[in-house]
Amino acid sequence: MPLAHISLPVSSLEESTAFYQKLLAPLGYGIYLSLENTVGMGPQYGNPDFWLHLCPKDGKEGASKTHVAFAASSQKQVHAFYEAGLKAGAKDNGKPGERSYTKGYYAAYLLDLEGNNVECLYYQPWWLTAMQYGPSVVVPLAAAGVAWWGGRAGWGM
Repeated sequence: MPLAHISLPVSSLEESTAFYQKLLAPLGYGIYLSLENTVGMGPQYGNPDFWLHLCPKDGKEGASKTHVAFAASSQKQVHAFYEAGLKAGAKDNGKPGERSYTKGYYAAYLLDLEGNNVECLYYQPWWLTAMQYGPSVVVPLAAAGVAWWGGRAGWGM
């Protein structure tokens, strides 16, 4: 399972963003998404695989923990990861299911023995969904289009 992304806790999002922009520029990285307390970076034309999240050192438990996400090849694999983690001693931090981040994002979250957030995700991009459902939509539309065009062109008359 390859890494999907990692998120580092930082006490100053502005300073850390500036630092990592300079550090990762030679690798083609730039800011992909910037939110109030989170910045996602990635290579040009790629996905954000490196994240920074604001996490002030205020003494809250879990406030300065790292987040690591592993990529799965199916929803079934996400479930297997989740169950194996619970058996190994991890704590539930989000049961397997689709997330609202983006369509097709299916993930499970666990807290490891040190309290780090460990995610396993399966992301089915929109184009794959379209390919799966496409034939059932495209074929009837194409047939209707040919019938319409044929009627206008005088075919079969």
